[in-house]
Amino acid sequence: MLNRLAAVLAGALLALASTVGLTLATATSASGAEPTCEPPAQAQWNGFSYTCVVPGGGGGGGNDGGGDNGGGDGGGPSEPTCDLDSADLTGWENWNPTALYCVGTQPCFTGEILPPIALPEGEKPEEDSKALAQVCFNGFSWEAGPSYWSDDAEPQPPSLAEQAQEAIGNIDLGNPEIKTSPQTRSLVNLDTWYWLDGVPEEVTGSSAFGLVAIATFQSMSVDPGDGSGGMSCPWTTSRAQAESDCTYTYHRASVRGSANVDGKRAYPVRITTVYDLRFEVNGVPVEGEIPGAPPTLDGPPATAALVVDEAQSLVTRID
Repeated sequence: MLNRLAAVLAGALLALASTVGLTLATATSASGAEPTCEPPAQAQWNGFSYTCVVPGGGGGGGNDGGGDNGGGDGGGPSEPTCDLDSADLTGWENWNPTALYCVGTQPCFTGEILPPIALPEGEKPEEDSKALAQVCFNGFSWEAGPSYWSDDAEPQPPSLAEQAQEAIGNIDLGNPEIKTSPQTRSLVNLDTWYWLDGVPEEVTGSSAFGLVAIATFQSMSVDPGDGSGGMSCPWTTSRAQAESDCTYTYHRASVRGSANVDGKRAYPVRITTVYDLRFEVNGVPVEGEIPGAPPTLDGPPATAALVVDEAQSLVTRID
């Protein structure tokens, strides 16, 4: 009778695991023969059957690896990433999962385990402690680690979104300075060049719980200050670049400009920058969107005052 009951419970456990695609870390021994895998692939039990898996790779095979799908292109291994978009939490809603986060290259969440999965050993540390487990996606299936009791007395790490906000705050884009040619004073119908001094092309912030934000220059917008609405320029940090990439021609003098240079009315020039954001966890790039994290970061604006005069001509009488 006891053996029959144990068999029924084991069957129920496997049925629940298959419903959500879970591979238990404490899987029972395999039934059936272990397959023959082509090195470097190795046989691995996933909780239901053996599969051939290449250690550190995306899977292996029990065949010769030939044909169009085998072997790779010979261009070397691609950089491993943590792809948050590859993980689907459908079927895990009853576990009250946390937001996804990265452990190495694997998207993971922490959830409340449900019967018939065994509760953690030992007594609850607190009356309202919960049985939790970390569950990670290995690219093929979800794998649950050992269960444990939550301890409300221990501070919980912030969510991935909160880590991202802190990591973004650790980025220092400096204080760029506007440069123009001509300097401080230009003329109507004369090309004026703009560039920024001290603007970085890429900046890596300091770590926030292992998460690092990296800002890469995307665009630069120049408002000449004359009400024209501005223009977009590529990353321009030198006079030579500005000559071809970031020029503007004023058609009116700055006699009604809102800025001032030595008592003369001037145009308030303003340049803003935008940076694309990406993230890494302990050196592993994070793919996909982190919920709550912005995709871009605005750099600090730079301002300057530029006097624009009418070109004066001197006419002399020739007898």
